[in-house]
Amino acid sequence: MSDAALAYLASPHLEPELKADLEALINAAKNDDRAKIELEDRFSEPLSFGTAGLRGLMAAGLRRMNKPNVRRATMALADIAKKRASGKLKALKAVVGFDTRNQSAEFALEVARVLAAAGFDVFLGERPLPTPFLCFAMRKLETACGVIITASHNPKEYNGYKAYDDKGGQLVAPWDGEVESAMNALPLIPEPPQADCDSRIQAIPKEIEEAFFQMSSGYRLNPSPFEPAKLLFTPFHGTGAAFVPEVFKRAGLPLHVCEAQMVQDGNFPTAPRPNPEEMAAFRVTIEDANRIGADAILANDPDADRLGVVIRQRGDWVQMTGNDMAALALDYLARFKGVKGCVVTTVVTSDFLAETAKYHGLKMVWCLTGFKNIAVAMNRLEANGETYAFGAEESIGSLPDHSLRDKDGVTAALLFGEMVGYYKTLGMNLIEAIVELQKRVGVFYSRMVNLEDPSPGGLQRFAAAMERIRNAGLSAIAGEAIISLEDYAVCKHYENGGAEPILDRPDSKDIARPIEFSNVLKFRLKSGAFMALRPSGTEPKLKVYLQSRTDAALLDRMEAEARALLGL
Repeated sequence: MSDAALAYLASPHLEPELKADLEALINAAKNDDRAKIELEDRFSEPLSFGTAGLRGLMAAGLRRMNKPNVRRATMALADIAKKRASGKLKALKAVVGFDTRNQSAEFALEVARVLAAAGFDVFLGERPLPTPFLCFAMRKLETACGVIITASHNPKEYNGYKAYDDKGGQLVAPWDGEVESAMNALPLIPEPPQADCDSRIQAIPKEIEEAFFQMSSGYRLNPSPFEPAKLLFTPFHGTGAAFVPEVFKRAGLPLHVCEAQMVQDGNFPTAPRPNPEEMAAFRVTIEDANRIGADAILANDPDADRLGVVIRQRGDWVQMTGNDMAALALDYLARFKGVKGCVVTTVVTSDFLAETAKYHGLKMVWCLTGFKNIAVAMNRLEANGETYAFGAEESIGSLPDHSLRDKDGVTAALLFGEMVGYYKTLGMNLIEAIVELQKRVGVFYSRMVNLEDPSPGGLQRFAAAMERIRNAGLSAIAGEAIISLEDYAVCKHYENGGAEPILDRPDSKDIARPIEFSNVLKFRLKSGAFMALRPSGTEPKLKVYLQSRTDAALLDRMEAEARALLGL
């Protein structure tokens, strides 16, 4: 047994349930190799404060999601928020919320008490609440920081901790680095906060909830002609159950729900991987959809920040891609809401969205992957006095409204629910509507491929492969000539023998900024296709983003070449 495990077990501040969990594992490890490996993994290193805060398996140990790590992260966040918000806000306030996962409510109360002990007035959700609502509340209440306990669509064994800054967006530089440094300087098992600070904790005001419902239901755009479609909604046992049906009711749009999946249950009994990007999660939902004759399924992940859409197509169920959803939503908003201003998206999102924006006379802003970067771009637009029109990324996340700084799967559900009815009235489903839109803006096929190398050294092999590809001097991919390379590790665009900085607004160079550095390579081909490679910095995983402007067969050829280049 490691010295770290012994020291952890001996701490006077370790919760009794964590102590019992660890003692059982230590005893098992004496005779069980699997238990020994598990013990070593739990204490191999502390759970790091990564790009999305904390996320991990729930258990005792340094590398697990538990109350000691929640306390450490919150103490660090409180310290940095005080420094960053000093003089800018009248009072130190924070919003804390949680999803339906096991232990989420307990972790959230721990967060609230740590923040209260640090002098914050804390607004704590009284029940599981959607991430978009909590982010909306942060801005309405002008908080210095916020925390949401959620692990999004991960399996039931996981939980997580998302931290937000004084603008209601997920932490970015310099906040994230400063919080991580402050966390590393703290004891591994800090003393728990006392309950006597509970007087500084109150519920989120009901008027904030009412304001969110008004904002969200305002995206019922009433196009003509229109007849409502038969829609089936699932929250995958998550927080969308409390909000999406209410938004539809207020907007006057009929909605059926998958009753088995409306039950808020952190064990996710009908969808062990509650990810609306994976068709396997929809087994029970599709049974209900077939029974009632639904036209479409609308699905939130458990924290309701993303929306998946599955369409009935000639007797089968077909899942829409995030790229197609983003472009179709923007077209709909431009036509029926008259949105103006700037569209924000990420560098790995299909050009379909950008071409749709161009068609409607809207400007584009580009950023690195992740909605936290879209939030930064929104803040810059606001500071410049410019108008935000829409934001989206390829991973089924979008944000129609400027009033929050994270993805909004609740409002997106209403928007797409109405779209299904509108296009049905015209004799089309949303897959067919994509074809019609592409007649105006051009043809796009897209695919995202998740690659993993779980054997020892996988992380290092992916890093080495990226360097090998970066320096290979490739001239073609899948038989097509490469016309440019965007290397985000150095923020350079290479084309025709020259190199220029990669800008967030290449069509508005007078106000453009260089995009931040990241280990991403993006090859553009002569036909308008692209292949982008983005490895994880912490896990042996790599994502390949593909676009074709000609046919889907090119996606197959590019995927095969990507695998070969990566040695898979």
